Amino acid sequence: MRVLITGAASRLGQAVADRLRGRHQLRLLDTTPFEPGANATAVQASLLDPQAMWQALRHIDAVIHTGEPPADLPADPLTRDQLLLDLATRGTHVLFLAAVEAGIKRLVCGSTLEIFSAYPDEVYISELWKPLPPPEMPVLSRYLGELTCREFARDYLVGITALRLGRLVLEEEVADQPANLLWLDLRDAAQAFECALQRDTSQRVWWTQRWGLFHVGAPMPNAKFLYAQATQLGYQPEHTFAAHWGGGKA
Repeated sequence: MRVLITGAASRLGQAVADRLRGRHQLRLLDTTPFEPGANATAVQASLLDPQAMWQALRHIDAVIHTGEPPADLPADPLTRDQLLLDLATRGTHVLFLAAVEAGIKRLVCGSTLEIFSAYPDEVYISELWKPLPPPEMPVLSRYLGELTCREFARDYLVGITALRLGRLVLEEEVADQPANLLWLDLRDAAQAFECALQRDTSQRVWWTQRWGLFHVGAPMPNAKFLYAQATQLGYQPEHTFAAHWGGGKA
């Protein structure tokens, strides 16, 4: 499969590319220059550029839109927040509209479980829970980007899979930090994106069947975020953060 990955210079983008490398032909897109690695080509362009997105999506079978912001965000808070909002909403719209016009039927987008941070840790949150995103733009913009994706599933015959990801870390990097129920290992997140690529619902009549929303969490004891729905995609997380729960090193 020929796959375009956005936010490819980010840690998540690199993890997804490494997971898919060798099994798919990759086109990696980001605003900053980076080395694409084997079996991949790099495209340096902004999601806000319709012509660049049209060119980037030529001869592509599926899109993985990680939703990760660029590394070179402006230092000024107001300018940064405006760019985050613009990329998550207008940028996602430009990307997905170009994908629709290119005839691409399989789209995957990344969102975040941070939109549930207002809930206490003593509850178990599934996809049926109401998001309570905070007003801070790094999280709010991700939720607005998710809603933009959902509207494309409503309006077009495309299958869209949204993955709400936990806070991305590597298990070994947080071994000496206090446990956090939001943690998700980058390698498990990459696995979830690979699983989501197999979901093709573009020919379903009802838009609610074309749209799929899945929580992607870690297998912790008494986990706050339930990911049973994602296992139906084939998701099987391997990183349990067991050292933090008295189970030894995973």
